[in-house]
Amino acid sequence: MAGRNHLLLLVIILLLATLVTAASPDGGDTPPSLPPQPTAYEMLAQFNFTQGILPQGVTGYVLRPDGSFEVYLPGDCSFRAGSMHVRYSSRVAGGIQPESITGLQGVKVKVVLVWVEVTQVERDGDQLRFSAGPVSKSLPIDTFANSPQCG
Repeated sequence: MAGRNHLLLLVIILLLATLVTAASPDGGDTPPSLPPQPTAYEMLAQFNFTQGILPQGVTGYVLRPDGSFEVYLPGDCSFRAGSMHVRYSSRVAGGIQPESITGLQGVKVKVVLVWVEVTQVERDGDQLRFSAGPVSKSLPIDTFANSPQCG
C-alpha cells in the first residue's frame, strides 16, 4: 500500500512539473500579450486634441489615472509655427482632460524678445487657445493637423 501511495505521489509531482514547465516562458507557450499602448498622438485624439500640438519624435509618455502626464522627446526642440517661435523641453508635463490641458510645463513661446511658458491649452470648437502668462492667443485647430519637425 505504501508503494502504491508513493507511485501516486510521484505521478502527481510529474504531472505538476509538466504543467509548470508548459506554462513557463521556457516551456514554449507564451502568455497572451497585452494590446499595444496607444501612442501619445493617439492619446491626444482621445482628449479631442490634434496630434500637431506635439512635435514629431515623441519617445514615450506616462498618463496617470488623475490626468497628469509626462511626454518625452529625444532632446529639446524648437521650430517656427507661423509667426511664432516655439520651444519644447525634452520633458513636457501637465494635466489633461477633454479639451483642456492645464499646468503645462516644458513648452515656451517667444513673445517679442522674451520666452514665456505656455501654461494652458484649451479647445473651443475649431480653435485652440494657448495661454502664456497674461497673454492668450487662439488659432484655428487646422493649424495643428500635423506634428511639426524639430529644427
